[in-house]
Amino acid sequence: MRSAIILISLLILSGCAKGVPDEDILKGIVKDIAEAGQKKDIDGVRKNISKSYRDQEGNDYDAVRSLLLYHFIRAETVSIFVRSVDAEVKGDTALVKANVILVRGKEVKSIKDIIPESAAGYRFEMIFKKENKDWKVVSGIWQNVGAAGLL
Repeated sequence: MRSAIILISLLILSGCAKGVPDEDILKGIVKDIAEAGQKKDIDGVRKNISKSYRDQEGNDYDAVRSLLLYHFIRAETVSIFVRSVDAEVKGDTALVKANVILVRGKEVKSIKDIIPESAAGYRFEMIFKKENKDWKVVSGIWQNVGAAGLL
């Protein structure tokens, strides 16, 4: 599975993803965002976000940077586990749903090492649009659903 994610990421970066279905590309982007978040790489997260981004909380593209910075400086480590990703593409727009577990403050190498009380589970719904042939997040909503239901 990891090698498939790496392959998709390389195809995206090289611009040669013509034979890869959009759904797989979008799933790869979600995993790339999670990996960048785990590394506290703000630019790595934001490269996948549209300049026209707006979300349920009133955040725009610039506010995302401040929000990420706030969360990244709060914890020593951030562990992010993407439990599932579903993508539905309609033309140049896609709805992507992802279940994600976030653990702050201690490094967790495996999902089996997570204690539900020390983690947060989120359900994300993101709208992606194609911008110059690249998929970018233009909107998102999320809900804290607790980690127990996602483990």
